[in-house]
Amino acid sequence: MKNLLSVNLISLKDLARLIDNENFQRTYNNIRQRARRGKYKSYQLIKGEGYIDKNDSAIPVTIQTVIQNESKNVTLSEAKSLNQSTTADNRQPITDNQNELSDTQQQIALARVDLLNAYLEYSFKMKDYHGSTVTAKHRFVILYNNKAFPILFDKLGRKTFKTIERWKKIYDESGKDYRSLAPQYKTGKATSVTPQESDVLTKLFLNPNQPLISEVVRQSIDIFIARRFDNIKSPHTYRRYLEDWKAEHYADYVFFREGEKALDDKILPYLERDYNKIQVGDIIVADGHTLNFEIINPYTGKPKRMTMVLFLDMKSSMPLGWDISPTENVMTIAIALRRSILRLGKFPKIIYLDNGRAFGAKFFNGVDFRTAGITGLFERIGAKVITAIPYHAQSKTVERFFKSFAEIERLMPSYSGTSIELKPPRMNRGEKLHMKLYEKFMHGTSIDVFTAHNAVAWWFDQYAARKQQDGHLKGSAPSEVFALGKGPGVNRIELIHLMMSEEIKTIYRNGIRLFNTSYWNEALFGKDWSEVLIRYDLLENDSIFVYDRNGDFICEAKRVDKVHPAAGILGTEEDVKLLNQQLQQKQSLKKLIVGDAKQFLADEIYPAAKKQFKEINIVNINQEEQKTIEQPKKKKKTIDERWADPEQKKSKTIDSISKAAEA
Repeated sequence: MKNLLSVNLISLKDLARLIDNENFQRTYNNIRQRARRGKYKSYQLIKGEGYIDKNDSAIPVTIQTVIQNESKNVTLSEAKSLNQSTTADNRQPITDNQNELSDTQQQIALARVDLLNAYLEYSFKMKDYHGSTVTAKHRFVILYNNKAFPILFDKLGRKTFKTIERWKKIYDESGKDYRSLAPQYKTGKATSVTPQESDVLTKLFLNPNQPLISEVVRQSIDIFIARRFDNIKSPHTYRRYLEDWKAEHYADYVFFREGEKALDDKILPYLERDYNKIQVGDIIVADGHTLNFEIINPYTGKPKRMTMVLFLDMKSSMPLGWDISPTENVMTIAIALRRSILRLGKFPKIIYLDNGRAFGAKFFNGVDFRTAGITGLFERIGAKVITAIPYHAQSKTVERFFKSFAEIERLMPSYSGTSIELKPPRMNRGEKLHMKLYEKFMHGTSIDVFTAHNAVAWWFDQYAARKQQDGHLKGSAPSEVFALGKGPGVNRIELIHLMMSEEIKTIYRNGIRLFNTSYWNEALFGKDWSEVLIRYDLLENDSIFVYDRNGDFICEAKRVDKVHPAAGILGTEEDVKLLNQQLQQKQSLKKLIVGDAKQFLADEIYPAAKKQFKEINIVNINQEEQKTIEQPKKKKKTIDERWADPEQKKSKTIDSISKAAEA
């Protein structure tokens, strides 16, 4: 035994002999049970025999003294008396960093000491009344279990006479150190899994395919059998080992099984922004979001989950401008930014962009967006562009906003679910009843782009007026913070040619047709252009801007509203006014063309043609016509001259009346 005590480890058998050599077997069995329950931190199996470290905190102080002074032949009784005398001389608790307790352990240990003191005090005072000390102790246990000490009972629960007596023995042997009564189930448990087994288990457990623990254990046992490992444990042992390993190495577990993005989202610390250092409009954040409800695609007529690009003010979390389109593209971003600037009332200093497809896509003959002018367009308005870290949700504040945006998506009748698990029953296979109810509810109707825009705008207003419960806006509404920093406004002309949808159109008699509406400007009248380039805003559709194929500006064409079929009888004053305006415009255009043409005909075309015909003698002009042409114009008579002869006047009047009657 001296050879064993000379090393750092001591076997459980030798420890049992030191504690109680006379009752060795019972003591050894108790120590083994405590080791299996994890009471000894350093417990390990070596060739089938259990060993623990000599300095293990679970070894009683008196036994540690015997082990340390084995070379001095200090007996157990001498060690007890030595420890008691030391404690009596110095009543300060022993400070050992290895024996530091958690808050829960310390509270339970102090509660046990309080219960033990009450137990001893009651038995001492009531021993004469109950006949003996033992009877008084039993009586105390009955009173305690009937909640005579409610505070202690809530912390410790029901106890037996033997348990309290065991606490008394441990407390006395430790020199009245309260830490000896602390529960040991929170201490680290020793494992019987060998390093070779651990290596196989962890490699299978960290598979990126994310196998279940039961699958890992089953496959590992098959490998152990194939490799002829000795002393293969039960599946429950390996399962507990993997669960403990996961808790200890959770960062490795997440990275290997779920990837780097999950490591960023779940494990790594994040930077906290100080929003007090920026003002409204300093930074606006953009991101794309696939809507979780279906909209009729205006180009195909089929329902589709479209994409919304949104710009959000970072300071106030105020939703600014947005656009909805079948795909996330560069022009959608430009349109949303234009609307954001108009609502913000000033130009932003920084535009914080997502690293998605639209912001890094290729367009216009395959030119990369970063070199195709879109960044230049942003910088032209005085804004710097910052691109978010790819797949890093913490760097894009707008993504948290989209979680709240799911509220309006769930209100839409064509809601398709925010995930596969949360999709409505009508989209699942075999749900005929839910499908029929959905079709009956929709009545063959659908949600178009304009309806979607109206719903989104309504919810944005609701969100902006809602006081936030947490975050940097806690207690304030986004609209309140936004109103304090909103700009005075910007000139729309500076944004028109930069941030509008583009399309090639043909000019017809009534102008340009767009969205079943005509757009007209006098600059388009009388031109035979086969194609022109137009720029427009889907929402602000009162006018469109027309350019030639070279990109030169032609005009701003206004929308032409349709007139009432019977405005003068059935229409309102507005209908009559609109009709008169369009008639006057048509008449003025006619006079402009017809008047100029007649004058040009009389002054230029007719004289030139007559001269040409005369020279080549194609047409013979008779003498009467020649005289008529060459005769000078007669001088008009005055009123007195015309009405000098009353009989002549009377005859002319009668002739005119008779001719009118015959006609």
